Amino acid sequence: MRVAIVPAQLWHADSVGWSRSVAWATTRVELDSAIAAVLQERGLARKWAYAADVVRSAKRNPTYASDPYALGVTRLRGGELKSGTEVPQLLADNLRTVTALGDTRFALIPVELRAQGEGVVLRLVLVDTRTRNLVWAGDLLAPGGAQMVAGLATRVADLIIEP
Repeated sequence: MRVAIVPAQLWHADSVGWSRSVAWATTRVELDSAIAAVLQERGLARKWAYAADVVRSAKRNPTYASDPYALGVTRLRGGELKSGTEVPQLLADNLRTVTALGDTRFALIPVELRAQGEGVVLRLVLVDTRTRNLVWAGDLLAPGGAQMVAGLATRVADLIIEP
């Protein structure tokens, strides 16, 4: 099964301190790169399409592909998400073009990185882009600070493949 991991989409800070300490544009790229690095280290190498691949492909096909940094994930931010639920049409359409370019069927979306107390929560969602259905959703917790990005990347990888 080939999966496209799209770029991290949203950032939400619950306090002013967090908003000042995290530069979202930089953190987003670091998180995307760290996830790719850990998965490749564990043997997935070129079997998956990573965020950088998705961005490159979208830039090469601007009239076809949507902006991979703005896929329309807002409805996936809060609340309980159930497997089998149809994803919003805008998101489904955007994901379909992104995954078609990479010849993938599934999209793993880091929907939102959210500061919570002293730590962070990453909401992840897996979508079947052909059926337009939610396959899986979950929240990963990690401590904040200098090791935040590495901790989240490791947790994502732990869900997918054993160390």
